[in-house]
Amino acid sequence: MKLAVRMTLAVGLAAAVLFGGGGWLLVSREERELLAVARTETLLLSRSLQTAFENALRDRQLEDVAETLGALARIDPTVAIFVFDEHGKLLGASDDAQVPLDCVRLQRAVVDSSEPLVEFAPSDSPTKLRMAIRLSEEARSNAVSLVLEKSLDGMREDLRATREFILATATAFVAAVACIAWLSARIYVSGPLSAMVVGMKRVRGGDLRIEPGSPRDDEVGQAQREFAHLVRELEDAQSRAEQELDARRRIERGLEHVDKLITLGQLSAVMAHEIGSPLQVLEGRARALAKHAEDADATRRSSVLIVEQAERITRIVAQMLSITRRPAPVRAPVDAESLVRRVVELLELEARRRGVAIRVVRSASTQLCADADQLQQVVLNLLRNALDAAPRDSLIECRLGGDSDEQVIEVVDQGPGFDPAIRAHLGEPFFTTKASQGGSGLGLSVVRSILQEHGGRLEFVFEPGGARVRVRLPRGKEAAVA
Repeated sequence: MKLAVRMTLAVGLAAAVLFGGGGWLLVSREERELLAVARTETLLLSRSLQTAFENALRDRQLEDVAETLGALARIDPTVAIFVFDEHGKLLGASDDAQVPLDCVRLQRAVVDSSEPLVEFAPSDSPTKLRMAIRLSEEARSNAVSLVLEKSLDGMREDLRATREFILATATAFVAAVACIAWLSARIYVSGPLSAMVVGMKRVRGGDLRIEPGSPRDDEVGQAQREFAHLVRELEDAQSRAEQELDARRRIERGLEHVDKLITLGQLSAVMAHEIGSPLQVLEGRARALAKHAEDADATRRSSVLIVEQAERITRIVAQMLSITRRPAPVRAPVDAESLVRRVVELLELEARRRGVAIRVVRSASTQLCADADQLQQVVLNLLRNALDAAPRDSLIECRLGGDSDEQVIEVVDQGPGFDPAIRAHLGEPFFTTKASQGGSGLGLSVVRSILQEHGGRLEFVFEPGGARVRVRLPRGKEAAVA
């Protein structure tokens, strides 16, 4: 419900209550005053008739009584007058109508009263006024009484006309007040607020062109001016934000360039270090071949070392290329359990030589969509790292779990775990703790890159008594979940 309608209803209801209550009080007071006037007039008439009838009855002039009653009936037909003797017999009446029973009852009651008796009937909304009075102060056995019955229909008609007039006046007043309230609300409240709402929608849509605030010196005008001021501040803030965003983009581009240079420098350093040592060996063995070309055994040993160092250089270059030029994964349905068991078979001889057992534990479906070769490389890297860290006579577990949407592969070993000093660098390219053993620091970086391309992630769980590396991979829509 709109504000103007609410204000109109509230003001109209208040006006109706106030004016209606005042009109009801006015009618009630007028009714009491009219009843009091009718009682006073009837009492005066009774007193006048009392004096006249007492004289006529004392002189035994009943004809005068009848003549007076007839004259009164012609003057005011709304008043019925009845005269009773001491036995309750009707001596005269202002008309020929039958005496009402209520008048007879009132006449009997006034015999025992020295004061006039007055009653309104019915009591809640009187239409009749009855009054009884004794005509003489003689003994009750000889008392003559006078009963008057006055119709109040005229008074009721006047009250009804008054009520109708007050109702019509109240209706017109409430309608006028409601119209004034509605127009005032539309002009001074709803209109300005609607304009503010339109402006808010424009601002929310990105249009910050707003008209200046209203010159009105009231609360609504102040709200409009504050809104316009707020929009101007928002426009300034947006302009500053755009400038800061441009500056941030320039800084980010510069940082990306710097990062590339840093990565290139790290790559160059690693290449120089990793390839430099094999090249030195190659150079030394080549010189030895040149000096001892006639020695077949020395030539064979040097050739074997030259082949080993050349293969080492080839592996280092291949790992570098796997990071910089990795092909897009070719996803297909894969059984992770079968893939893991094949990797375990590849490492079985090395694990047996180290005195380490590898166990595969399955607790959920192992079906997913992934690139089988890349996923095999992930598992192979993680199990090799676990073999390097596991002590002799220990166990490595490869746990397969997850839910209907995700495949989880965990590799848990019983080695020393992750040193707190290196936790923040796990997965960084070229970071390794096995530099003395020929490590290049690219294994976990390759794993993380493969998982990112598959929409998965790599997690490290730091706990005492070993290391836990967790791989999370989405199963994919094509995977049949068992």
